[in-house]
Amino acid sequence: MLDYGPFFEYLGVCVVPRNASIYRFGLFELDARTGELRKSGVKLRLQEQPYQVLLRLIERPGEMVSREELRAALWEKETFVDFETGLNTAIKRLREALGDSVNHPAFVETLPRRGYRFIAPVEGRLPSDAGFPAPSRGPEATSGYRLIWRIALVGGALALVLICVAYWRSQPHPPVVSNVVRITNDGKPKNPFNTPVTDGVHLYFTEGMPFTTGSAIAQVSGAGGETTLMPTTQNVLAVSSISPDRSQLLFSKGVTVGSDSVVELWVQPLPAGAPHRVGSINARFATWTPDGSHVVYADGNSIMVANKNGSESHQLAKLPGYVFGIRYSPDGRRIRLDVSDPKTDTNWIWEMDADGKNIHRLLPRWGESPEIVAGYWSPDGKYYYFQAGNGDLQAIWVMPEPGSIFRRPDKGPSRLMSGPLRFSSPVPSGDGKRLFVIGEEPRVELQRYDLRARRFDPYLSGLSAGPIDFSPDRKWVAYVSYPEMTLWVSRVDGRDRMQLTFPPVRAYLPRWSPDGSQIVFQDVRFDSPWKIYSVSPLGGGPELLVQSETYEADPTWTPDGRSIIFGEVDRLGKGAIYSLDWKTREVSLIPDSNGLFSPRMSPDGRYISAITVNNVKLMLFDTKKKLWSDIAESYSLGYNEWSHDGKYLYFRQHRGGAGELARVRMQDRLVEHILSLKDFPQPSDVFAWWSGLTPDDAPLLMRDRSVQEIYALDLEFR
Repeated sequence: MLDYGPFFEYLGVCVVPRNASIYRFGLFELDARTGELRKSGVKLRLQEQPYQVLLRLIERPGEMVSREELRAALWEKETFVDFETGLNTAIKRLREALGDSVNHPAFVETLPRRGYRFIAPVEGRLPSDAGFPAPSRGPEATSGYRLIWRIALVGGALALVLICVAYWRSQPHPPVVSNVVRITNDGKPKNPFNTPVTDGVHLYFTEGMPFTTGSAIAQVSGAGGETTLMPTTQNVLAVSSISPDRSQLLFSKGVTVGSDSVVELWVQPLPAGAPHRVGSINARFATWTPDGSHVVYADGNSIMVANKNGSESHQLAKLPGYVFGIRYSPDGRRIRLDVSDPKTDTNWIWEMDADGKNIHRLLPRWGESPEIVAGYWSPDGKYYYFQAGNGDLQAIWVMPEPGSIFRRPDKGPSRLMSGPLRFSSPVPSGDGKRLFVIGEEPRVELQRYDLRARRFDPYLSGLSAGPIDFSPDRKWVAYVSYPEMTLWVSRVDGRDRMQLTFPPVRAYLPRWSPDGSQIVFQDVRFDSPWKIYSVSPLGGGPELLVQSETYEADPTWTPDGRSIIFGEVDRLGKGAIYSLDWKTREVSLIPDSNGLFSPRMSPDGRYISAITVNNVKLMLFDTKKKLWSDIAESYSLGYNEWSHDGKYLYFRQHRGGAGELARVRMQDRLVEHILSLKDFPQPSDVFAWWSGLTPDDAPLLMRDRSVQEIYALDLEFR
């Protein structure tokens, strides 16, 4: 017997059979007969109340299930307080089992003060012994009129069924992942922000780190195998696009000019040949037009178009942010772009017509913080794959794109794949049956640089951690685990570990108080402004120190422990340095500190070092004279740190196309170059660029030990 449930779902007659026993949604399957919830075949633990809530939601997907209904069904005999506590706990446990988010749910949506709604597509299967009821036999028809009526009725029903089948088949249904295959196995870094491209046979991508260990265009068979590098390409920043005839690759190349670096647009012939520059275009992200006659590229927040040799460049459109990805739809009618909005510090996908008109944001109802980027259409244009979320919430999503006259209202994207690796940069195969992604397992190792021997040695072995700070007696260490970004304390030999913070807090830059009783740190979570907190090394909840709508960061104690110096920056990049009285919590502005951030107090309390918000000057404030002065000027300055005796101020800068450690000798303000980081591998994550000092003033850095490989997700279409 045919199952007409799917097209009845789109007609709104019913969503799933009311007596269904097995429900499927995303990677999950719920068996109502046994009460088991499985993810990709693996059984999950789900307590009775969360299970009962899920069952009632999933039986009515897309509909609101009110709090009153849930109370009457599950908490009828409980008091109101017990019901509220029980329901909130059940929803929390349910979201934990599904890996769902409160702010950006994929499954359970909260309707404030009213109830909940299950928003993911659901398939319901009837029990094996179920069937449709047999029609009853009435008296035999005795007139031709009745016969004609029945024929018309049956014919009309059949026509309705055929229309519904056509309607259902016209709507693209989200695929599911049936298998995961590892494509590369070379252990080399692959920047997750640089999406691979494919010609249907090979994958081309950036491998290595430009300006440091070096980078080039790598290629591998779409079926997997050995990775090979194109020796003619160096310092490749990104592979942007492959030409429509599959004969050329557009890529961006980093070129050092003095102490600065310039990004140039180049072309690499396929399968081999000498690369050449595209006119005088400086751009990191570009693509060919569908006919291959022009190049479209990003110049800041402008979309430019030029002849394929780089001539006759002119503006096509202007976006409300920095553009870092450009994709044409398969029919060539639309363009989607990754845009970084400086006002909200978020990344979004925008869409416009191929002529630059009708510019609008994709998925505007997703709120303000899911971070959606790296989108790609399937070859047939029926699906759009993209990456959304940050940290542990990062996942690959798929959005059907209806294209028939029966177009139904958009139900929104669904989660295709997440965890345990951090997947990014989705690219469909030529036949659309696979989705290539970069799978990353971020990990670092602390390394101590011996200034005399001029070599690196592992430090606090076994920990993937950084930044760190030592207690005043040097017996304890506070450290941030990476990539979880949780704050821990332990003895310096690793014993007596204790976790101090928990998600959603993302801790960074811990600092012990002079008496060892408190640790201040900044919370750098993705979905809200950064804030500074304090926590006891003995445990307990963190305490928010400043109430404001701006970003607070880089807390550091004064030597007497009476105040905390910190930086404040708003969304427009305007910063200043402030002092927080530890007892009264009063905040005061450090004189003439506008335009500065990253404050550090000298060990004797005489000076405060800081950096200009454009990262080009290292400044010094004399707390006695109340005056600021310049002590160093460079490019991309950061992580200024005083030596424990106050004789040196260490900092990181960008010089000669690569990172470098340097220090200012305070006696005569002489800048000394300590170490080039050109050959020191570090993750692309800016939070892992930290540098600090050991108690004996040896530089500490976070060395990249991540595993980044390309995987293929086999897709199953229903």
